[in-house]
Amino acid sequence: MMLPMIHTTPFRLVALVLVAVLLVVAGTPARAEAIDALTIVAIAGLAVAGIILIAYLVVANVEGGSQAGEGRAVWVACAAADGCAAIPAQTAAALLEPVADPADRQSP
Repeated sequence: MMLPMIHTTPFRLVALVLVAVLLVVAGTPARAEAIDALTIVAIAGLAVAGIILIAYLVVANVEGGSQAGEGRAVWVACAAADGCAAIPAQTAAALLEPVADPADRQSP
């Protein structure tokens, strides 16, 4: 029943009107809606948090990469009443290893 109706003038008119309406609907720009201030603040806050996180990870990677397994000398202050004794400079120098240059610890 549809096949004989395809080539009739009313069918072509309906098809032409439908195509024209679809082109007008597709070509019409959407209504512009304003973004509220809370959305702008949320987007800006997420951007700042992302930048801070990236900066923290970069600094942590550069400065603390190889120090996790090393034994480091820690100087502890104590009061004279605790029986602390002064360490001679030669002994302290013998206890400390030479400090490596940070450029030597960087991987290629």
